Amino acid sequence: MIAYFKGEIPFFRYLWFFIIGISLAIGLAIQPHAFWCILWISNILVLMVYLLITKYLKLYQYNYIPACLIALQFIFTGIILCNSSKEIYQKHHFSKHQAYHHLVIITEQPKLKGDIARFTVSVKHNVVNQKLLKTSGNLLLAMRYDTTKKFPYRYGDLLLIKSKIKDTEPAYNPAEFNYKRFLAYKQIYHQSFINLKETVKLASEKGNPIISFALKFREKQVEKFKKYLAYEDSKAVASTLILGYRADLDPQILQAYSNTGTLHILSVSGMHVAIVVLLLNLLFKPLEKLRYGKIVKLMLMLGLIWFYALITGLAPSILRAALMLSLILIAKYQSIKTNIFNVIGVAAFVILIINPFNLMDVGFQLSFLAVMALVYLQPIIYHWYQPQNKILDWMWQCASVSIAAQIATTPISLYYFHQFPLYFIISNLYMAIPAIIIMYGGIGFLLIAPISDVLANILGAFLNQAIYLTNKFLILIEQIPYANITQVWLYQSEIILMYIILLLLLIKFLHPILKLKIISSLTVLLIGIHSYHTLQHIQQEKIVFFTLRKNTAVALLKGRTATLFTDLNPDEYTYKFSVKPYLDSCRITKLSIINTQTHKDYNNVIKIKRKSLKIIRYLDDDQTKYDWLLLSGDKIFDLPHLAKLYETKSFIIDGKNKDYKIENMVEQAQKNGIYTHVLKRKPALEINL
Repeated sequence: MIAYFKGEIPFFRYLWFFIIGISLAIGLAIQPHAFWCILWISNILVLMVYLLITKYLKLYQYNYIPACLIALQFIFTGIILCNSSKEIYQKHHFSKHQAYHHLVIITEQPKLKGDIARFTVSVKHNVVNQKLLKTSGNLLLAMRYDTTKKFPYRYGDLLLIKSKIKDTEPAYNPAEFNYKRFLAYKQIYHQSFINLKETVKLASEKGNPIISFALKFREKQVEKFKKYLAYEDSKAVASTLILGYRADLDPQILQAYSNTGTLHILSVSGMHVAIVVLLLNLLFKPLEKLRYGKIVKLMLMLGLIWFYALITGLAPSILRAALMLSLILIAKYQSIKTNIFNVIGVAAFVILIINPFNLMDVGFQLSFLAVMALVYLQPIIYHWYQPQNKILDWMWQCASVSIAAQIATTPISLYYFHQFPLYFIISNLYMAIPAIIIMYGGIGFLLIAPISDVLANILGAFLNQAIYLTNKFLILIEQIPYANITQVWLYQSEIILMYIILLLLLIKFLHPILKLKIISSLTVLLIGIHSYHTLQHIQQEKIVFFTLRKNTAVALLKGRTATLFTDLNPDEYTYKFSVKPYLDSCRITKLSIINTQTHKDYNNVIKIKRKSLKIIRYLDDDQTKYDWLLLSGDKIFDLPHLAKLYETKSFIIDGKNKDYKIENMVEQAQKNGIYTHVLKRKPALEINL
């Protein structure tokens, strides 16, 4: 059997089949079933029988058969492992049993925004008639509290909470971020909104003691930055870049890093761990001269690498980097020649075995693509140009790293973030030195702060100024014309084609003529698909009623021009989250916003082609015929009367109306055969004209 694993990268090769299995289990929503275990056992029995027969008869000409069976085994393993991780299907999940209260443990540090604290809890028991029923599952809590007092709860607290469980809400508007799916990947399927007074704290320190220690330790380090750094943005960037603490980061600064292609610097990842490893290697190098110095150095480095990973939250990118670098250090100590792709494969296997849903984490995907690009693609790019000058050579090395990472991650970045930074080489080249300076300066500052107040002030002032200048320069780059291409919306088929073309460009075993033909055909197909979607947007003509909780938004689209009737301000979160993504996905280049609250006609009338819409907030003397009536006055209207007055049977009720008023009007509509569409916790209404 070993004969079939003689390749240099068995872990890396079979990793892809393992990933296919997980992807099938998630993408097709496969439910746990004994059928998959039967397939798994049957396949391994067939493999063993085949190997015994070939060994006995000495038939080795069909080596591809066991390879295919092993690949299939990894696919089945991925499916089974992923299904076993789907907590919602467990019989002890808290949602499957009655409860008046729940006993829960806080599993993350609460995030405070306004008078609402949001955090995830693990449900340990359902409480029914003063009896405890052991349960499992995660719940997202939103808790209202008095902002004049400090929020009393933290990671590891055991709480008794009132049971107000609801399913997590899906994306109601087209192109809106699907928060329900995002939470499902984190094994969260339910949410609850309660007041602080509906909870009781029963105990503390019930979480993982290691994570609890790490969070407390990180909080103390963040407080040091807050104490010694003058600028708020400098405090936030230092805490984010070095410790992975993003709670205080200003959205404008975050946007500047995103638009210039340097957001990875703020997302604590492999680069940060590598910088820490280089520093530790330099500090512990004298130990190599001692008798057992090398093993002591290895243990110290491994311990400190994982301690750093721990205090930054053990994100998949950090976990991958720490695991990969640990394997390399161990192999180096034992003088084993390692293939870096095997190391990447092992790291991925471990992360996905721990939690198969890490595969759907954007950071995990980008991280692994970037690492593979740096290993394989960066040396190829670097050899395109080899300057003799050392400074130019260093600059070209940095540029080649940035280009390689950008090539590998661009398709998936476009899919998730819909933008492309044109000046990424300049910004990444500029950030190479400041990132290292801030990392080393920040680590040094954290070590010195408890020892010397004077040195802490000096180093804090240096860090403060370094981060301030770095941020200013990135904002300048962001403001350069055409610094960022936006409104790039790609379909999954386009992303897959882009990666197939990239892979074909890199592989060498295909004949050049055949490779050229395949790449040309796929490129034509990619251009054809993209052109088809572009043509659809040029010819589009529709009216869209957005589903919003407390606002009204109606958009008229004609080609790439749109008119939006809304009471929202473009700077508001609701507009950016629920309305703007759809307009961007439709490639709108010219947008007119009419504020329905300041418009001279408080009952707005909208006309498009031969259709008309009236937004009604109060009854008036108008008796014109309308195709649609949008009820937005938070009043109980007489629908039969309105239907007769305006000669229409199509009513749309928006989210500004209270629930009981909506129920009353829906009941009227049902009794009188009037069509209604409710824009509250229901999908948006999109009508092609």
